[in-house]
Amino acid sequence: MQLCGLRLAWAALALAVAGCATPGPMVTEDVGAIRSGIAAVRQQSQTSFTAANSLVRQQAVDRKVHSPDLILRQSDFPTPVTAEAAQQWSAAFDLLDAYAGALQNLVDPQRAQDAGAAIGQLGESLNGPTIRAGIPPSIASVFQTFGSALVQAKAEASATAVMRKTDPAFADLVGRMAGAVGRGTHQPGSLYDTVESAWNDSLLPGLENRYRALSPADEAGRRDAIGAYLDAMAARDAQLTQLGQLSQSLLALGEAHAAAARGRPGDALFWIKRIEAQLDEIKGRTAAAGKTGNSP
Repeated sequence: MQLCGLRLAWAALALAVAGCATPGPMVTEDVGAIRSGIAAVRQQSQTSFTAANSLVRQQAVDRKVHSPDLILRQSDFPTPVTAEAAQQWSAAFDLLDAYAGALQNLVDPQRAQDAGAAIGQLGESLNGPTIRAGIPPSIASVFQTFGSALVQAKAEASATAVMRKTDPAFADLVGRMAGAVGRGTHQPGSLYDTVESAWNDSLLPGLENRYRALSPADEAGRRDAIGAYLDAMAARDAQLTQLGQLSQSLLALGEAHAAAARGRPGDALFWIKRIEAQLDEIKGRTAAAGKTGNSP
């Protein structure tokens, strides 16, 4: 029932924003850059989450195959980013895109009033329980604050004016999202911490036990086990690097928004290009890993 209600809420919100749509050629460079950046960060998150789950699952299977334990348990195959968490993050990016889409509508002066109403409606929805229930709990409160900023900015007549008014709340929002992803160790509750723990507390110890069980005379087996352990460490480090890049991209999105709010589309585009470069790097690494069967 909760998921059904959330879908209905999204449908109503999409209709409200689409009802005051603006033709593509009228989209200004700065607002277009912001929406492009949001799309790039979303794709970066999807790629990073999928890679994390795929490689952790692959390592878990390898570990189980070499384990003397003949009983299968769900806990043997950890999923760092659960399906529910991935869906919640996707919903969060949907909200950011709805905001950028409403900004685009403000480019047309004849539709500014309708677009302002859509921005206000988006803000009000962020304070509603249905929308908040569908996004990551760790950032629900900051989305609510951002919603209040949108309600206060709905009377502004231009996209730049709206962004200027909402920029502090937007910066706080993407900053909290970056913190929820994590950029380094010792960040309890972050996705970074969850992925790191899956490797350090489960997968790597399994490989350590595999090596320990080998006979000292089994040089070839011990060499293979060491190779598998080093590969696993490299896979862990690569995944954590990707999550760190995702966190950096979210912060860059905040910088791009701030530049656009100051009416400096060139500066905004600089930050968006940095996000896109991060995405290209992750996609290239993932594609190469797919060809070799190794970690990204």
